[in-house]
Amino acid sequence: MFRSTTTPTLFAATVCSLALSSLVACSPRDSDTAADSVADSAATAAVTPATPNVVTVTAKDFAYDAPAEIPAGMTTFHLVNQGPDVHHIQLVKLEQGKTVDDLVKSLKPDTPMPDWAVQMGGPNTPRPGGGISDGTLQLEPGNYAMICLIPAPDGVPHFVKGMTKALTVTPAATTSAPEPVADVVVKLIDYDFVFSKPLTPGRHTIRFENPGPQAHEMFIAKLSPGTTAAKFLEWIEKPKGPPTAEPIGGITSIERGGVNFFTGDFSAGDYGLYCFEPDEKTGKPHLAHGMMKQIKVGE
Repeated sequence: MFRSTTTPTLFAATVCSLALSSLVACSPRDSDTAADSVADSAATAAVTPATPNVVTVTAKDFAYDAPAEIPAGMTTFHLVNQGPDVHHIQLVKLEQGKTVDDLVKSLKPDTPMPDWAVQMGGPNTPRPGGGISDGTLQLEPGNYAMICLIPAPDGVPHFVKGMTKALTVTPAATTSAPEPVADVVVKLIDYDFVFSKPLTPGRHTIRFENPGPQAHEMFIAKLSPGTTAAKFLEWIEKPKGPPTAEPIGGITSIERGGVNFFTGDFSAGDYGLYCFEPDEKTGKPHLAHGMMKQIKVGE
């Protein structure tokens, strides 16, 4: 250990100097100032809104790298797609004591979720190879599943290949953060995407609302020059050659009354919007009923 090289006399003088400094520092005027400063800091902290809990999820072919337990409240899922294929997070709340295995066994092609599986949304797919998509939603305590419903090139859904993860949401120790401030609202209806105002170039936070009656999603892709939303759908169904659009995210399916938020950057150009949720009556994806749209983000 270090030894002090201070002489006794110098040490005593130093102590006296520190004592005098303390007396000066504790004079009534300076004490009031310090108290005021503490009060101002407390007031500033009180009016500064909390931010959503951020959960980073790395998607690979075919797995999620994510925590198994998170607190309840407003939560942003930060999806990073490191796989060569497209991936999303469909967050499902499991009721009636059901498990992820029960969910996987119950899912059938072109069939809606069972009654005990509530689709909560989540970030839709960004581009492969490092693309990012952020989705924000309110989570209540309970048991959830993260699954990827996208089919692989061989037609087998990713969740069948093991792309699932159980998630436990525990009661939060603090008050939940408020909703993000959105500058655009999109209503998901049977069968359309209704914007509160046109999108402009730049970064936007979009609030998605589903007034019902069925679950809906919105997958967003920036179309390559000369490509239409319909042509990109043809490529999705029969991929040949390089993709004709770049996936940038959106939200996965939310039930009637559900709300999700998506934050992303939009450059000028044409975009395709798609809902692949199977219809409750026909089993066909909602885009087959017209829930596919092409929009232009202004120059």
